[in-house]
Amino acid sequence: MLTRIMTSVVGIPLVIAIIVIGNPLLRYAIMAVSLIALYEFYNVVSKQNKPVTWIGYGTIVVQYLAFNWVMEYYFVFMALITMISLIALVIYYPKYSILDIGLTLFPVLYVGLMFSFMILLRDMQEGSFWIWLIAIAAWGSDTFAYFTGKTIGKHKLAPVLSPKKTIEGSIGGVVGAGILAYIYTLIYTHYGAFTLRQQMLWVIIAAILGAIISQFGDLAASAVKRYYDQKDYGYILPGHGGILDRFDSFIFVAPIIYIVVGIVQNAI
Repeated sequence: MLTRIMTSVVGIPLVIAIIVIGNPLLRYAIMAVSLIALYEFYNVVSKQNKPVTWIGYGTIVVQYLAFNWVMEYYFVFMALITMISLIALVIYYPKYSILDIGLTLFPVLYVGLMFSFMILLRDMQEGSFWIWLIAIAAWGSDTFAYFTGKTIGKHKLAPVLSPKKTIEGSIGGVVGAGILAYIYTLIYTHYGAFTLRQQMLWVIIAAILGAIISQFGDLAASAVKRYYDQKDYGYILPGHGGILDRFDSFIFVAPIIYIVVGIVQNAI
C-alpha cells in the first residue's frame, strides 16, 4: 500500500501539470503512454503469438505526430495500416499468421484510438474539466465499488474473470461516481465556468455512463490477462502494475465522455 501511495504522490502532480498545460504536451505524453501500453500488450500476447510489433509502434508514432491529419482521415489511415500489415503477412509468410496480424492491429485500436479521445476532449470547451471527469468516472467509481463490495457485497459480478467483484459493489461504484461528479462540478464552477453548472444533469449522466462502461473495460483487460495466464500487464507503476493495469477502465470511459460532451455542446 505504501508503494502505491508513493507512486501516486509522485505521479499525480505530474499528471495535473500536463493536463493543465494541455496540447501539444498532453499529446506527446499520451503518445509515450500509448507506446508503453502497446509494449505491455505485445509482451503478454507474445507468449503464444508473434505480433508484428514494428507496425504497431510505427502506427502509434505517426498517429500522434500527425494527429490532426490522422483524425481527419482516420479511415484512410487505418486502411493503409491494414494493407501494410497484410503485405507483411504475405512477405514473411509463414513466419506470421493471420492471428498474429490481428493481434498486431487490435491493440493499435485498443490503445492508440482509445487514448486519443483524451486529446480531443482537452481541445473542447472547458477541456480540463472533462479530462478530470474521466478520472472520476473510472477511478472514483472503482474506489466506491471496492468499499461497497467490502461492506455489503454478496453476489458475484463476474466470478470467473474477477472473483472479488460483486453486483453490490458495481452499483455502489456507479452511484458513487454520480455523487462525485455532482460535488466536483459544484467546486469547479464556484468561481467560473457557470455554463457547466447549468449542464449538471449531463455531467452526472456522463459520469454514470462512464462508471458503467469502466467496469467492462476492467473486465475486458482481465479477460486478456487470464487467457494468457498473466497477473499484470507490466510493472512500470510500482504498486499498480503496468499502464494497462491502471488505465484499462480509463480508456473505456474517455470515448463515452467525448460522445456525451459532443452531444451537449452541439445541442447548445
